[in-house]
Amino acid sequence: MNPRVSVIIPNYNHARYLPRRIESVLNQTFRDIEVILMDDCSPDNSRDVIADYAARDSRISVVLNEQNSGSTFKQWNKGIAIARGEFIWIAESDDYADSTFLATLIAKLDTDADIGLAYCDSWDVNEQNQIIDTRVQFYEELDPIMWTQDFVLPGEMLVNKFMFFRNIIPNASAVLIRRSILSRTGPADETFKVNGDWVFWAKILAVSKVAFISARLNYFRRHTNNVRSTTITNGTALLEHSRVLNMMATLGKPDSYFFNKMIDTLLYIWFDGLINHQIPVSKHRQIYINLSRVDQGFGKRFKYAFAQRMFPNKLSGLRQLIGDGFLYRFMRRRTTKH
Repeated sequence: MNPRVSVIIPNYNHARYLPRRIESVLNQTFRDIEVILMDDCSPDNSRDVIADYAARDSRISVVLNEQNSGSTFKQWNKGIAIARGEFIWIAESDDYADSTFLATLIAKLDTDADIGLAYCDSWDVNEQNQIIDTRVQFYEELDPIMWTQDFVLPGEMLVNKFMFFRNIIPNASAVLIRRSILSRTGPADETFKVNGDWVFWAKILAVSKVAFISARLNYFRRHTNNVRSTTITNGTALLEHSRVLNMMATLGKPDSYFFNKMIDTLLYIWFDGLINHQIPVSKHRQIYINLSRVDQGFGKRFKYAFAQRMFPNKLSGLRQLIGDGFLYRFMRRRTTKH
């Protein structure tokens, strides 16, 4: 008989955190699981840790890459393709969970076959497993009441209301997916570097109900250095945000307040990147194209925001831009070519 839950643990270079992650899975009060331990060619001793745990528990199978895939979402898809369970838990290798995580979320999913995924609230912890934050402020900015209590809602409503502005499911480790729903939504988009989860959840929500558990049963680990930091400075994160908006436009109709807030936020980040980061010209061009596709008045909005940012305070923004920012790099590039 197939297990009810397939737990996929995609690991890369997290040997330090793997024991706590694996033990928090094996010690769940809900026992009917298979564990798919994956390693994406880690340079640390992750494979020693994996081999040790696999030898102890027959529920564990191991999938090792001979070469690094370079993609979190390729690993997700690879694990999902071999999963046998009715439900799928992508348990990120540096996070961990309360022992009642699975039992609590499965109980909710069992109440309604139309619930495509259930997720819980999270604690944020540091590298020493100390609690450093919650998601209270994260959710209060969206709705001061909704995420303070359990709910089951049509996912399409949440996509239209909030998902154009923010990924309301910020951590995969907090989510339990009904595997059958994936036949309708397809795999995670492997062309994304960091925001593939945002689109993945939105596709599921667009065709199913979603359940939220307000209890904090997941522990999300924050790192001082991570992939997202690099993607901010090289423009990848901003480009992916603009792509997310285009993907969302195929799934629903945005709430005007949060949509406009998202555009304004992206413009602020964009102009900061123009001045402070070495973002390639090609990315700037594609960001402009993407945002123009989802906002018919984007050209005028861009010009107004540009003037507001660059011309006040004795043209300080413009001077920065010309001095060592985007315009300096652009003009230097053109001079070098000719």
